[in-house]
Amino acid sequence: MGIFVYNIDWTSSRKCQCSYQGSKTWLGHWDYHKPQGESMPEKCQAKFCREYVAVGAHVRDDDDRRLVWIIPFCQHHNKRPSTEAIELKGEVSMVGGSMTLDCA
Repeated sequence: MGIFVYNIDWTSSRKCQCSYQGSKTWLGHWDYHKPQGESMPEKCQAKFCREYVAVGAHVRDDDDRRLVWIIPFCQHHNKRPSTEAIELKGEVSMVGGSMTLDCA
């Protein structure tokens, strides 16, 4: 059984507040906080998707829908309805996406 996530609505106005000297995008946030040794994926992390990564998408996982995570997605999967489950490839980590808890 795979890992399923759901997009979170109304997140386009949220901006990463990390203090590091890198990109202030959510994709930059993911890149900064990813586990050591993991690299930025070239392709979207939705299962079977072959589109290129474009954004760090705000998602909730199936197990705990209260937590906010960031995952590298293409624009298509970033725009999927929040009621539609998206199965992940499972080869990349989700990183915390709370502006108050996870921005360093």
